[in-house]
Amino acid sequence: MVLGALMLAVLLANLETTIIATALPTIAGEFNAFESFAWVGTAYIVTSAISTPLLGKLSDLYGRRLVFQSTMCLFLVGSLLCGFAQSMGQLIAARAVQGVGGGGIQALAFAILGDVLPPRERGRYMGYFTLAFVGSALLGPLVGGFIIDHYSWPWIFWVNVPLAAIAIAVCHVALRLPFRRREAKLDYAGAALLSLSIASLMIGLEVGRDGWTEPMVLVLLLGAVLGVGIFILVEQRAAEPMIPLRLFANPVVRASVLLGMFAGVVTYGAGSFLPLYFQDSLFVSPTESGLRMMPQMIGVTAGTFGVGRMIARDGRYKRYPVIGSVVSTVGLLMVAQITGTTPYWYLIVPMIFMGFGAASVFTTTSIASQNAVEFHDLGVTTATVMFFRSLGGSFGLAAFGTILNATIRAEIPAAIGVAPDEAASLIRSPKEIAALPDAARQAVVDSVALGVSRIYWVCAACMMVAVLVALALPELPLRARAGLSDAMEGATA
Repeated sequence: MVLGALMLAVLLANLETTIIATALPTIAGEFNAFESFAWVGTAYIVTSAISTPLLGKLSDLYGRRLVFQSTMCLFLVGSLLCGFAQSMGQLIAARAVQGVGGGGIQALAFAILGDVLPPRERGRYMGYFTLAFVGSALLGPLVGGFIIDHYSWPWIFWVNVPLAAIAIAVCHVALRLPFRRREAKLDYAGAALLSLSIASLMIGLEVGRDGWTEPMVLVLLLGAVLGVGIFILVEQRAAEPMIPLRLFANPVVRASVLLGMFAGVVTYGAGSFLPLYFQDSLFVSPTESGLRMMPQMIGVTAGTFGVGRMIARDGRYKRYPVIGSVVSTVGLLMVAQITGTTPYWYLIVPMIFMGFGAASVFTTTSIASQNAVEFHDLGVTTATVMFFRSLGGSFGLAAFGTILNATIRAEIPAAIGVAPDEAASLIRSPKEIAALPDAARQAVVDSVALGVSRIYWVCAACMMVAVLVALALPELPLRARAGLSDAMEGATA
């Protein structure tokens, strides 16, 4: 019951990052606020990124059960507020509240899994959580499109309420985690610096898609760099640092962070661009483009359950991120060959490869990093690895959006002789693109395909580096006891 409730919570929290994409045009139209609709997604991403490491650390200090239930309540309240929003400003504020809960859910659910299951057996169950984690990125546009087509947009948020309430109730009744509170002074300066740095970085990456040389973007990114530098100095002197820097001296944690970040670039950064290709080059609806991503879900399912069970069987994990990153690289290189006339069937096997590779990396890095640290660092380690996954996705979205926009602004004018601004305006709904004059339609199809192709070339290069990191990942014997059991036994002794 507990594992089912935790998996449901992870699914809901991650689904909120992608389900909103298909609803934003409708919401922006209702509120007549197209100029600010992007901040609906940005608000959730920023507060989710900030809360992930902070709440992971708080759970180490004050107990996982209390902090997890608090984050679930925040997520539920934020979902209610989103559905009742009467303006774009209210919706953005409510999404920020929802994001705080969502970030905590992601980190704490995996940490609780480390509390109650030994690393050797954790792989059997980690597959379900990874499936919810990665699957939400692929199912979000499909679910969002279905709700918008058949119901009103508030139901995208309200559907979370009964499901979140079930998860809260189950965890309240069944989740019993003995906890010995440590006397520690909370690192307020570190928390403030980390929050400001993450917020500056995330907002800078979002705003930067419209131009990386804008003064506001440069100030935000410079602020993030300075904030991180000061944060490192503060953490070196803190009695109970928000993110212990010693974690990065651990070669297993360090490799897991890098692998997760590269896989995040590919899965979350490039994940929305293949559906864009389906819509703008193959002229399918948003719902159908989501369905066409199902081969990647097949790969995710095979990777999560297959790898998890094999790790549980023989207790060895290093081979799987190596295999996964190689397989993913092959799939990415195949997708990078697409043109405006590539048939859908050609992409089925590459999508399976990409899904399998990402799932192999995510499952293995979660198990390896938790196994490599002591129980008192379990929450913050889990949160740190997951934070860098999200950070990789944010970097990917920003960089890939720039690549696509630059390609469209260069290729369409060269093909039909229009201004760059007019070229960007030709990217519309699939039906509107299909109705363009022949020359303009073909220019749009070819430019989108070329832009997506370039994105996947960059992704392939990232995963080639990930192969080298995976080869350097140390393999430690997996413990046969749960982290909580060892901790309580040591406290008793």
